[in-house]
Amino acid sequence: MTLVYQSTRDEKNRVTASQAILQGLATDGGLFTPITYPQVDLDFAKLKDASYQEVAKVVLSAFLDDFSEAELDHCINHAYDSKFDDAAIAPLVKLDGQYNLELFHGATIAFKDMALSILPHLMTTAAKKTAWKTKLSF
Repeated sequence: MTLVYQSTRDEKNRVTASQAILQGLATDGGLFTPITYPQVDLDFAKLKDASYQEVAKVVLSAFLDDFSEAELDHCINHAYDSKFDDAAIAPLVKLDGQYNLELFHGATIAFKDMALSILPHLMTTAAKKTAWKTKLSF
């Protein structure tokens, strides 16, 4: 069953994950949220040793269920690659007795790299899935 997203302003405005990624905002100006939230089985014994890419796949596959495993692998592996200056992508570092998640190892040294690194890959894949075409006019 495909997860359905609806606008926060109009419950009749419903789309798939791919369509929501392409549209960004709903046509009525609302945000797309899932009608129901998927059950994500998290095995913390395995996740504690998993790579950033492996964890991303667990989470994204639950919410982007109209993407195939191969499509998600492609997006994740191209987004979270050697452009990050730490192989862990977002390492957990102990400092003064506290653990800190470092979100600044991307190309712009800003936490936005975590989300924005994958967005163009998701958009390109979603466009191909939906046969979305765009025309540029100047």
